[in-house]
Amino acid sequence: MGGGETVNGAWLSAIWPLSRKIVSDEKEAIGILASEIVGVMSKIVNLWHSLSDRGVASLKEWITNSVGVKMLVSDDYYYLMELALDEILSSFQCLARYVARLGKRCKDPVYHRYESFVRNPAKNYVQWCGWEYAWKKMDRKVKKMERFVAAMSQLFQELEVLEDRQRTLKRMKANPKTHKGKLAEFEKKFNWHQQEVKNLKDISPWNRSFDYIVRLLARSLFTILERIILVFGNIHLPISQQQGDSIIIESKHALRRSPSLPVNTSSYVHPSETKRPVSSESEAEKKKNKNKNKNIKKELQQSRHIGAFQGVSKRYIDSQSCRIRIYSKLPEKGCFLKTAQLTLGDAALALHYANVIELIEKIVSSPHLIDHHTRDDLYSKLPTTIRTDLRAKLKWYAKRKHDPSIAAEWSVAMTQILGWLAPLAHNMIRWHEERNFEKEHTTSEASVLLVQTLYFANKAKTEAAIVELLVGLNYVCRINREAQIREARQPEFSRSRSFNRAQLRNHDLCYEI
Repeated sequence: MGGGETVNGAWLSAIWPLSRKIVSDEKEAIGILASEIVGVMSKIVNLWHSLSDRGVASLKEWITNSVGVKMLVSDDYYYLMELALDEILSSFQCLARYVARLGKRCKDPVYHRYESFVRNPAKNYVQWCGWEYAWKKMDRKVKKMERFVAAMSQLFQELEVLEDRQRTLKRMKANPKTHKGKLAEFEKKFNWHQQEVKNLKDISPWNRSFDYIVRLLARSLFTILERIILVFGNIHLPISQQQGDSIIIESKHALRRSPSLPVNTSSYVHPSETKRPVSSESEAEKKKNKNKNKNIKKELQQSRHIGAFQGVSKRYIDSQSCRIRIYSKLPEKGCFLKTAQLTLGDAALALHYANVIELIEKIVSSPHLIDHHTRDDLYSKLPTTIRTDLRAKLKWYAKRKHDPSIAAEWSVAMTQILGWLAPLAHNMIRWHEERNFEKEHTTSEASVLLVQTLYFANKAKTEAAIVELLVGLNYVCRINREAQIREARQPEFSRSRSFNRAQLRNHDLCYEI
């Protein structure tokens, strides 16, 4: 579905002339609320980009190829896509609830009813059919919202400068004799700056009406919802049923496989008469056979129309079931994701473990640059469960003879573990950074979903992987330290023995057992 462009005229025709104009009355304009609104626009833009063909293909490829997700979350592709859908719907619901609250301040009562859709989409979606934009028009609206965001960013900068200049002008007017030569020139610059701020307000949401803004946001959200239905609506179905036009295509192929009429249609209809010469057939029989052939062709033509109609009907029913499935999930999710038990998200440890893994990765890549402070910092971040498991494993390895060849094997093992674990940690940190308060008003694309992070990772499995990294790190560092001690005891190093010992103490990463 490309998003219908036809909108209920009785609802929208009356508000378009008003909403397309800049509001001159400041009491009716958005005003300072434009700061919040551009934040919502930014999130709508990011959500739309994430649902593009490129964004969805990238997500599917990542989920399919990620070893870390398969190891710590699940290897069920459809379950993972449902997790992605849940987060997208959660983001959508947050935006829709904000627009519903904003709609109460509109003049047109149609926007007051938007809240009913947000509360129960499955029940109230019919009256909003046709409000979505066509895909190409949505792209244009996205660019417009991006311009709004940029204009508001520039406006706030100019407002700060204008405020400073206003204070300066006030001081200069208080002492006109002191600033007699500069007062007129500065006042001219101040007036010019005021006009520039006014122009920025006109091209930003600042001077727009609530009806205009809510119409833009609401229709954009309906378009996004249609896109969600298109991308995720049938993800739970078998792959053979996930192509929108597969039913009609299959019906056409079935018709093509039907035996075509032979040149001599009388032999097809009356096979018992095929041995009779054609010349011996009477005129009445020829006319009768001709009429029968016409009827057969007509029936076949009707069967084609019926088959196509049945295909369209089944596709429509499947589309509606997908739509209801998506709508029914919206009220449940609200603005927060429900995490399964025994996951890092449920334990509120996802970001903390991501920082721990990133620090371990740093130590593994450059162990010679790490000192006691870094080691102690890492150890202090470990929870009790990991410390307990780590002590138990270190005691077991302490009883074994340290072999340099095993240290090389541990290095390879740590590299392999970090190869699938570190990307999830990096994505977890990036997810938080992309949704940072200071950055929420920018249009930088949010490229990571929680399913690509440690959020849904199994807590016990993640901790086991971290323990393995710490054991390997301890083993490698201990072997390296012992090798350096042996080298330091050689006669040729006797002059720098004290220096080497001090250096070794700084590079000792072994944990106390």
